[in-house]
Amino acid sequence: MVKEKKYTIATILLIVMVSISSLVTIGSMIYFRIYMKKDARLYNEEYRKYARYYALVARDSADSFWSAAYQSMKDEGEQTNVYVNKMGDNLADTYARNSLMEMAIDSRVDGIIYEADDSVESIVLINKAAAAGIPVVTVMADAPGSARRSYIGVSNYNLGTEYGRLIMKAAMALDVKKTGEEDKTTSVLVLTDVDPEDTTQNTVLTAIKETIQKMPDSYPEIRLSTVEIDNSGEFTAEESIRDVFGRPRLPDIIVCLNEVNTVSVYQTIVEQNRVGESVILGYYDSDTILKAIDKDVIYATITIDTAQLGHDCIEALNEYIDYRRVSDYYGVDYRIINKDNVGDYLESGGENEE
Repeated sequence: MVKEKKYTIATILLIVMVSISSLVTIGSMIYFRIYMKKDARLYNEEYRKYARYYALVARDSADSFWSAAYQSMKDEGEQTNVYVNKMGDNLADTYARNSLMEMAIDSRVDGIIYEADDSVESIVLINKAAAAGIPVVTVMADAPGSARRSYIGVSNYNLGTEYGRLIMKAAMALDVKKTGEEDKTTSVLVLTDVDPEDTTQNTVLTAIKETIQKMPDSYPEIRLSTVEIDNSGEFTAEESIRDVFGRPRLPDIIVCLNEVNTVSVYQTIVEQNRVGESVILGYYDSDTILKAIDKDVIYATITIDTAQLGHDCIEALNEYIDYRRVSDYYGVDYRIINKDNVGDYLESGGENEE
């Protein structure tokens, strides 16, 4: 009786295992057939062939500013039969910007869009590309003295002048609030990058100082200082900014010259419940920044027209390749976003959408 029971159980288990195996086999066959049909469709699909292949090489191509600029480059490329690749995307390892520049040159691309700087290495790489017959246009940061064909970006001096005007406007508003205080000096802290090879922010700072120096006597006295923020790692900016917020009293005005610092300052102020202690002037128009302006946490931001930036980069390379001449400089527009007009940007989705 016991043997018969064991035999029955073994038989049932065998039947179950055979059934499962059969189902797995049938399922695998069905998946294989579907995959083969899909693969056959892909194999027979007619791929688009582009006339030219351009590479974008930027320091932090993953942030929203460069993502928006890259999308504009791709869109313009589609219109002119150009394929644009953002170097560093979909790679297993992270490579430094100049290593990506080397890869672009070795890939023999038709043109390179390069966020340069004043370093000797940048100039050497641009000249190396030019010697290989690859035209280079610099974007947002130039490399004077190199063989680059054109520079596409904003005037950093004009940008600094605009920040200076915003500082003066905010200082006047703060001066009213300081009525009765003994020290009515407005303290301004500008957050700069720890990058000795990037001199663009020096031009911005010079313009800010000159604008403040020219202000009428009716404006409050302004005390300007700077602090370097380390943006080399994933969380280093947040750590540097938390050090700034470790002070017992925050500056009256904090100026951020890039998107990462703007978002980090905003998040730190909210986390530490210090909203209202400082007037924040930011950079760019990501969704986070726009919402912060709408909530009166950020006073204003200056945003670059990434649609125009992307268009001009492709146009400059195309013009040089077609005619062997191109304008030395393409000026890109910028806009100020504050509480008065932020609603228009929120409705359109932000990030330079009109």
